[in-house]
Amino acid sequence: MPIQTIDILEHIYTAALIPEEWNGVIDRFSAHLNARGGSLFILVDGELYWEAPSATKKIMEDYIAGGWDKNNPRLDGLLARAHPGFVRDSDVCHGDHESLPIVTEFLRPRDIAYTTATVIKGTHDDLAVFSVDRGRAAGSFTQEDIGWLDALRPHLARSIALSSRLRLKQAATATATLSMVGIPAAVIGRNRSVKATNDLFDKLCGTLFLPSAYGGLSLSDPRANLALKEALSPIARSGTKVRSIPLRNADGIVGVLHAVPAYFHARDILGDGGTLIALAQPKDAALIEPEWLRWLYDLSPVEATVAALLARGFTAGDIAVERRTSISSVRSHVKSLLRKTGLTRQTDFVRSIASLAAIEPLTLHR
Repeated sequence: MPIQTIDILEHIYTAALIPEEWNGVIDRFSAHLNARGGSLFILVDGELYWEAPSATKKIMEDYIAGGWDKNNPRLDGLLARAHPGFVRDSDVCHGDHESLPIVTEFLRPRDIAYTTATVIKGTHDDLAVFSVDRGRAAGSFTQEDIGWLDALRPHLARSIALSSRLRLKQAATATATLSMVGIPAAVIGRNRSVKATNDLFDKLCGTLFLPSAYGGLSLSDPRANLALKEALSPIARSGTKVRSIPLRNADGIVGVLHAVPAYFHARDILGDGGTLIALAQPKDAALIEPEWLRWLYDLSPVEATVAALLARGFTAGDIAVERRTSISSVRSHVKSLLRKTGLTRQTDFVRSIASLAAIEPLTLHR
């Protein structure tokens, strides 16, 4: 992986714990893509938060002040398309994109000629839009650009989902940080001991989470426990990979446990070598959405779409018709997603996903 991409990944996961770092993340995306800037909008519990670096901050302020956030067909089209990846603005608008008022009256006078963006759904009803903008001289975003963005999107999704729940502004300690998290979370120290937890995490102790020797933590799910041990190993901590671990109980899968290591200023909150673990459990209505399946199993956008259709009872032939592709192509995607989920049969995968919809995520009720 290129050094520049690794640097971006590290800053993405730092921003999960320190939202002020999102401006630096957007700047790094812009520099890599020869863009003039970008923005991040997050809707949490009905409240809108946004971040934009200095290059585009004034533009975003004008965007909100002018009410364009409430009159933006480009955004409406992006939300309606619900594509689990980055798309160009011109690809989500019906009719003549160039004649839209937001284009002629707001974007073009500010030399915003091309935009690519993605919608990210988090826990609860959290929603985020991450976008990058180019001026006319830089040209439109290429398929290579979109491919690079899509490769980083799962990392953005994890980090934004945690950031939207944290909403940190002045947190000084791990305990203060966790008190702001609306999902079960804990801080694990360098020696694998539990340093801090929140109330939602404590309520699951003895069931999903089990105490172990020397103040450590184990999981009641043996397979997930092995994955957590690997995620907390010194080798894993020294890398840039955030582990997303499916967590099961006797009834089936109950959520996905994210292990996020501390980078840069996040060490001030988690401590050097610290790791934040957080259990994400989306609402019942979102449990079989492609985005959730991508979170759970690190699937590609196409694999996640195929998985969601399988969960809805589609056969390989049905999916081929739905996606206008060949059955052999669908079966290839099925084999790949089975390999990633650790299952050997398609029926086992469907049962696994069905168990998600059968469980009410009690920890979401606050």
